[in-house]
Amino acid sequence: MTYEKPKNTTGKVLLTSLAGAGVGAVVGILLYSKSSMERRRQFRHYRTNQRLRLQGDWSQLKTKLQQAYTHLTDEDLTYVEGKGHELVSRLQAKLGKRKRKRKIVKMLNAL
Repeated sequence: MTYEKPKNTTGKVLLTSLAGAGVGAVVGILLYSKSSMERRRQFRHYRTNQRLRLQGDWSQLKTKLQQAYTHLTDEDLTYVEGKGHELVSRLQAKLGKRKRKRKIVKMLNAL
């Protein structure tokens, strides 16, 4: 019977740990660089702009819309709090299918 000495794996474990820490540091630097942070900020801004956020009195905003688009009726511009998606759908139908909902929401938020 021969006695075999167990292999020393401590060096391999240490080397693998250091390599993993190095890769993690590089990925962290790349993810939190100035340009990637700007990209994430733009993405958040893009998402929040898709929500309808009417500011001011709806009757004044409705008057502005009727002046800009004379073919819109009072019925087309009926707005109920919490049901802005219905208003956007009606405007999309009246202003033409080519106008995307995102553009209509952006136009309404800009009023």
